[in-house]
Amino acid sequence: MSFNSRRWQVRTIVARVQATAAVGTAGLDTAARADRKLEILRIADGVDAGRVSNDEAVAAFERLAEELRPHSEGSLGSAGC
Repeated sequence: MSFNSRRWQVRTIVARVQATAAVGTAGLDTAARADRKLEILRIADGVDAGRVSNDEAVAAFERLAEELRPHSEGSLGSAGC
């Protein structure tokens, strides 16, 4: 993957970095981590080849990061003020 490609927008790069970080901090076993990294690489290859738009890539990277993000029941946003 080359971030020098004109196909990559900043928001796509940021979303990929966030997804990669989520994979690294999710506490997955080796096989699951490898599967998620491969998914990220496939999306990135699609952007490089022009098969995946920036909007599609951002959505996919954000979905992946959200799936791996820990969800606490006592989050600040759920407080009934």
